[in-house]
Amino acid sequence: MQIPIQDHTCGWTQHAEPAPPRAHLNGHLKADWLIIGGGYTGLSAARQLERHDPNARIVLIEGARIGQGASARNSGYLVDSTLNDGHLSDSGLTAYRSKLALNQAGIAAVERFADDCAEPLTLNRCGKYHGAANALNHRKLLQFGATLNECGLDFEHLGAAELAARLGTEYYHEAIYTPGAIMVQPAQLAFAMARALTTTQCYEHTPALKLDGHRDYVECTTAEGSIRAQRVLLCTNGYLRSAGHRRSFPLWLTASLTRPLRADELAAIGHPKPWGLLSAQAMGATVRLTEDYRLMIRNTVAVNGQLAADNDAMARARAHHLTGLQRRFGGLGLDDIEHTWGGVTGISGNSANVFEQADTRIWRAGCYNGGGIGLATLFGEAVVDLARDQLTPAVMMIRQRPTPSWLPPEPALSVGVRARLWRDARRAKFER
Repeated sequence: MQIPIQDHTCGWTQHAEPAPPRAHLNGHLKADWLIIGGGYTGLSAARQLERHDPNARIVLIEGARIGQGASARNSGYLVDSTLNDGHLSDSGLTAYRSKLALNQAGIAAVERFADDCAEPLTLNRCGKYHGAANALNHRKLLQFGATLNECGLDFEHLGAAELAARLGTEYYHEAIYTPGAIMVQPAQLAFAMARALTTTQCYEHTPALKLDGHRDYVECTTAEGSIRAQRVLLCTNGYLRSAGHRRSFPLWLTASLTRPLRADELAAIGHPKPWGLLSAQAMGATVRLTEDYRLMIRNTVAVNGQLAADNDAMARARAHHLTGLQRRFGGLGLDDIEHTWGGVTGISGNSANVFEQADTRIWRAGCYNGGGIGLATLFGEAVVDLARDQLTPAVMMIRQRPTPSWLPPEPALSVGVRARLWRDARRAKFER
């Protein structure tokens, strides 16, 4: 299994109360349940086990820091509806409604955690925008609105003047606004999930190096020890491929976060309320104005076998981010960007998720295709139910969804993905 590499550059983690550090495993343990992965999925699974199997010996291991991987490094969108190219056939609408129901169940799972959480969480129910900087995506947005209308969802189709008033920038030509999305501080949520665990034994800097299945247990080998577990939950999302799942693929994304805008800068753009905007074009920029009035932008995606980047690569990403920010909010410079970081997401060829029993005593969940906050929280709960033979509504809903399609072997896969990203980047030239 690939060992995750984390740096300390993520803006979200720098502005959230950290979870307490955990020791690394040095020795040998026995467990009823072993959870591999300390992100939203693994933490949600541990919480579900503590509720429904309170006497169980639960062990969670994370290759780096718990809650500081992809879960803390995403853009903080808890999405309801997703952009499409207009699924107005009967079969297309059925599939879209199924995906919509899954996203809404994911939102409900996060809201349940927030309601039960002993500490306040920032869940900003401000909705989201799917925006376009030029008229090339007009038809796509019209079709998206038609699909939302067919599904009975509230939305607004906004023109340039209304968008400028709401966002504080004249960059966008039009957008579809949906009120059902929620903006979160992703590291705050992940750290709160970690602090909420009470009986789970958690170990950091303890990557799983090998899993060996036996008749009555699974042996997990780590660098300085091992865990003999009755059941194992693989909750590694973007790292599932390195754990043997060949129908998922990791991508490397980068983002930047500015300093808080000054009072005069906010006045100059009309004092907009916090917002989040996703591009209508694949490879276009994801942008947010956060609750503390920072600007966040993510506009780079790459195939990166190391799932990490050196200083030169991060400097190039930072320059791309600055260009995107200056197109929307002129006057910002490199010194105004406080944080630039990278992270991993898991995708499949048909945007399907991983949710399955992988072996006699091993189950896995992940591959959220960019929708990880709600889906990861939901899938963490549901994979526990699946492993306990509990056919809950969430399990049945997930199992009715498509499974990931076949992917070609390497190196053809990486070559093909790079070609697709290059094509999408060219098409998104004016949206980045």
